[in-house]
Formats: sequence, structure tokens, C-alpha cells
Amino acid sequence: MRHAVLFGVAALGLSACSDPKAASEGNFKTAINTYIAQNPPCLSIPRSTERPEGDNPPDFPRYVSAAPTTSEPQAQNRQRERAPFDALVEAGLLKVGETAIKVRTGLWGNQSSDLPVRAYDLTPEGRKAVSQVGERTAFTSPDQRLCYGKPTVDEIVQFTEPADAMGVKVSRVSYRYHLAELPEWAKQPAMLAAFPQLKRDTQSSIDANATILLTNDGWIHERAFKR
Repeated sequence: MRHAVLFGVAALGLSACSDPKAASEGNFKTAINTYIAQNPPCLSIPRSTERPEGDNPPDFPRYVSAAPTTSEPQAQNRQRERAPFDALVEAGLLKVGETAIKVRTGLWGNQSSDLPVRAYDLTPEGRKAVSQVGERTAFTSPDQRLCYGKPTVDEIVQFTEPADAMGVKVSRVSYRYHLAELPEWAKQPAMLAAFPQLKRDTQSSIDANATILLTNDGWIHERAFKR
């Protein structure tokens, strides 16, 4: 009889573990991993600080003024503008050259003059790494991004008792994760210094929160939910 009772308890435990609708660390870890693995963090490549004459110029090269500075604050601002681009050059994702572009000048923008600039263009390695978000229109250009790593949940720290919210059962989950499979460029000291987001994202352990929703098929991340 004792063996039968033990078997029954074990069967109940196994059932709970295999039930995708159970509020468990395993199910929540799976739900979060499924979403964040498909949505790695990304850096936006800064846009040109100088716009060449003409409508809707190409996405690359990106231009930063190389005109002589006339004050210390102006020199410091120029250095800040160049810093992320130069870090991308050091990481092998961009290359840089000196050139001049025609820019609009005059009170009404009805004149033009040559402006010396540093031109930053993608290297072959950069073209492999970059992804585009958005579409080019007559007024806007797409965002060029560099995504990195594979987010992986290490631990579910805690979660709230599932409760109804607007007709859906939800639980709020605190968890820790890290980024696996980081590309080499994301580890470069110059990149970590120029992009604070990258430095935060590449820590060995990162605390985060998520809201998890219960569906007919089990638990999913709220951002993956479609009504």
C-alpha cells in the first residue's frame, strides 16, 4: 500500500512538471527563453551629423564634420560625435576616409559649399553584421542595427501567483539571464566604452522582469501574445 501511495505522489509530480499550463519555474523559463532568444539586443548605428546636399541620401557612408574647430567645447562635441563611429572602425565593422561633401548653406538653405568630413562606410564584416529596421521613404531612412548575442535565462528568481488581468491569467516574473554566443566585436574595449548599452548587456548576469500570459497552449511572454 505504501508503494502505491508513493507512486501516486510521484505521478502527480510528474504530471505537474509536464503540464504546460502549470505555474512553474520550468514553464516560465521556457516561455521567456522562447521570446528573448528571438529578440536579441541591438545597437543602432549613429546617423550622419552632416547631411549632404540632395534629397534622401544613401544610408552609407555616414558623415561627421572634419572642419577645424574654433573652441574647446566645439572640439569636445566633435570628439563625442566621432567616438561611436571610431569604435566601430576599431571593431572592424566600419572603415573611415577623408572627403568633402556639398552641404546647403545660407539663411534659406539656397546656397551650397564644400564641407570636409570623415566618411564612415561598412566593411564586408559590417555588412554581414548589420540588419535593417523600417523602410526607406521620401522623408525617412531605415534604422541600421547591429544585434548581438543569444539571450539565455539562467534562473527564475521569483514569480507572482497567477491572477486575472483583462480576461487573461498573468504572472509577473523576475529572472536572471546572460548573453551567449557574443560576436567578437561586442567584446572590444572601444565598443564597450562607446556604447554603454553594450557594456550593460554583456555582464555575466543580468536581472530582468517579464509578464507571462497563459494561453490555450501554455505560458508565453506578453510581447509574443496576439489577440
